[in-house]
Amino acid sequence: MYDGLQKEISTYEKRTPKSAAAHKRALERIPLGVASNYRHYEPYPIFVKDGKAGRIHDIDGNEYVDHNLCFGALMAGHCHPAVVKAVKEQLDLGTTFGMPHDQEWELAEEICKRYPVEMVRFGSSGTEVTMHACRIARAATGRDKIVKFEGSYHGLHDTALVSVKPKETEYGDENAPNSVPGGGGVPKAAVDNVLIASFNNLGSVENRFKQYPGQIAAIILEPILMNVGLCIPQPGFLEGLRKICDANGALLIFDEVKTGAKLAWGGASDYFGVKPDMICLAKSIGGGLPLGAFGASRKVMNLISDHKVFHGGTYNTNRVAMAAGLATFREVLTRDAYAHVGKLSKKLTEGYRTIVAKNGLRAYVASAGVNGALMLYPQEIRNYRDWTKIDVDLWRHYWFGMVNRGVLAQPYWWDEQWTISVQHTEADIDKHLAAFEEVAPGLAKAQSERGMVTAAAGH
Repeated sequence: MYDGLQKEISTYEKRTPKSAAAHKRALERIPLGVASNYRHYEPYPIFVKDGKAGRIHDIDGNEYVDHNLCFGALMAGHCHPAVVKAVKEQLDLGTTFGMPHDQEWELAEEICKRYPVEMVRFGSSGTEVTMHACRIARAATGRDKIVKFEGSYHGLHDTALVSVKPKETEYGDENAPNSVPGGGGVPKAAVDNVLIASFNNLGSVENRFKQYPGQIAAIILEPILMNVGLCIPQPGFLEGLRKICDANGALLIFDEVKTGAKLAWGGASDYFGVKPDMICLAKSIGGGLPLGAFGASRKVMNLISDHKVFHGGTYNTNRVAMAAGLATFREVLTRDAYAHVGKLSKKLTEGYRTIVAKNGLRAYVASAGVNGALMLYPQEIRNYRDWTKIDVDLWRHYWFGMVNRGVLAQPYWWDEQWTISVQHTEADIDKHLAAFEEVAPGLAKAQSERGMVTAAAGH
């Protein structure tokens, strides 16, 4: 660990002693001391006290401009008045009944207005809805195999947990990557039915359909690969996937858990002009409550109606989450709100680019909708393998440096991105940029020194 990073971590530890103590206590009863592996990092995570609009406080009393926003689930921001009002009203009427109610078709109507789907079913998380989408695709085609992209994340079910973060020794050919289980407990049979392709490489996708003719049910992907910071599809890539699916009788599934709300009013189909067969939504559509949805054409969704595919869930369409979802679609994710966050996104992105250039950082800034990231690479990444070449210590220097100056620039982990909420203000963006202005010179110095060390080691 080099001096600049060590200094920022020491400052972090001095600022957050109560978080350190809380984490130490939690380790006794909770694996890693956290409720999700993604929330754990060294030396320990920040423990949160409260959040309002675009900011949070930790239990040590530090305030942060929050662009973590629960891994992008809070484009509404914290405690949005419309969501809070809807939830409070619902609490007096009941939370969950396991019986149908009018909110179901009301929210289905809102979703079908925005996205190219005709029917919708609901769940509570992104994992659930991508799992059901894969199952329905298999039923619709009578085929077992799913194509996903190396480095992509689609939740925690067995089909999704393949080649999420494979190691270089496991890769295989970039035109035909190996299928690598994402951890223990994923059955070999599940892994065998997930074929891996390389993002932005249509040839690798075509290879899979040639190798397994008539066996592939669907391609599932995030239209923008967001498990590697921000990896934009190159021109023609999404259109090419659409053509490959059409030519081979497979379904194209857009996992829009992250992009569905945060990319544009109508999600990736609106943004890129490519229509998938199925769409999966979650995170920001719930305004902070657990809510997921998947939709497709009437023909595909009738597999559920005809009792050929089973879909259920005790907490599906619980009244509180549905009330939050309706408020989010009707009052939060409005066209005016997208115009507002678009201006903030432009200001933040252009500000970053100016600071990067001014300091001579070998980096670029990726941005799409309210999503963005400082990408510490000399040129744009095209796929997962490009992403793995990041200088992790340099990224940690950036993240801890920003946190120590009161800005959660993104969730911890260098595969994440920032989110701008509808409640963020120009003052929040100004503070974010001021913090980066202070951190950037140290990053540039470290980048230069570490580059020299690497070059010397190479000789």
